[in-house]
Amino acid sequence: MIRNLIIIVFGVFVLVSCSKDEQDKLFGKWQMQQVEENGVVQSVDTVYFNFEHSLFMYQIYMPSTSEYQFRYGYNTIAGDSILLEIVSNPAPVRDFLPLTDWTSDKRTYAIDKISGKQLILSSEGKKYTFRKF
Repeated sequence: MIRNLIIIVFGVFVLVSCSKDEQDKLFGKWQMQQVEENGVVQSVDTVYFNFEHSLFMYQIYMPSTSEYQFRYGYNTIAGDSILLEIVSNPAPVRDFLPLTDWTSDKRTYAIDKISGKQLILSSEGKKYTFRKF
């Protein structure tokens, strides 16, 4: 009985520790470098994912106007995946989605790799590679 309780407490501790560790590594601004789909790699340098604790900001640099389009939202890490959600702030999400490859205001990514310098996410058959900015 006590042995089982110790195992459960240890398991919860490990899960909480891993989530915090991933959150700490994720903290900051990440610049997308490439998107790979079906073996085809496309270079990207105008998209940024920003993480601060449970907050998220999706930024897109628009070279033609030298301005950024952005939306704020939230991130939730669960194991080796992350749920990103953007909200209608500062403008409706529906106006922002056509600038992205998202089909709704929420998207789940698998965290393939995260280090101090590189983040690799995958979702819906695509692999996204970021560098710490």
